[in-house]
Amino acid sequence: MTILLGIGLMILAIFAIAGNISNSKQFGRKIMSNRLIIYILILVGGLVLIIL
Repeated sequence: MTILLGIGLMILAIFAIAGNISNSKQFGRKIMSNRLIIYILILVGGLVLIIL
């Protein structure tokens, strides 16, 4: 069950990171924002859930 949750979290985080980067390029904002750091932490959390 935690493996499925981890996979879901990773997929969600990947889409969020891709959307954040494309929005940053479109509007000329800086790419590394606080929101992107949170998405990367969620991605790492998903990896941990899959491994454990």
